[in-house]
Amino acid sequence: MLLEVKDISKSYKSRYGKTLREVLNGTSLSLRRGEKIAIAGPSGSGKTTLLNLAGTLDFPDKGEIFFNEKPLSAMDTADLASFRNREIGFVFQFHHLLPQLTLWENVLIPALPVNSGRKEIYNRAEELLRETGLWDIRHQKPGELSGGECQRTAVVRALVNSPSLLLADEPTGSLDSENADLLTKMLIRLGEKESLGMIVVTHSLEIALRMDRIYNLKDGRLEERQSQ
Repeated sequence: MLLEVKDISKSYKSRYGKTLREVLNGTSLSLRRGEKIAIAGPSGSGKTTLLNLAGTLDFPDKGEIFFNEKPLSAMDTADLASFRNREIGFVFQFHHLLPQLTLWENVLIPALPVNSGRKEIYNRAEELLRETGLWDIRHQKPGELSGGECQRTAVVRALVNSPSLLLADEPTGSLDSENADLLTKMLIRLGEKESLGMIVVTHSLEIALRMDRIYNLKDGRLEERQSQ
């Protein structure tokens, strides 16, 4: 199993330790390599919190998260940072590209801490940019690109280190329907080509139906429903 989330709970507390709101309550989820999962649910239900926990950007109050059968709680801060950069790609609703850098430079940012040869990383970035139709505009800056091009660049940036897991939080939320469809098809194509495990948080039923499984997050727990 690539990722296992076991009975995790998460609450937001005040500065004095008083629980303000319980977001997740005994939530569990499993994901195999190459599998695509959609998570739906109302705003504020904890979907982003769940992604942050799976991506080690936050930590559960209770429960455990395993990656390739190993508990993430056993890693120290430095190990977690290295693991996150190497194994997990993040795509958010907004692209968060650095405006002063070119498309090419933005894509290479996650590769900076990785001890790989420059030629290998450059070849990987070029392959992805050609695959996504962005190679010819690689020297342009985000302000010169469309919203769809920026979001596709964000996907390439997330994949440049060849992660095993992609976490996408409303990746099409800022796009029109045409660009949303193009981005979704691109995510699925790249995910299948690279055997990526993928968790996509989305309000779009159309996108959810393209995943292998759909879960609804409600009252702190995940409920699976049929995708077909």
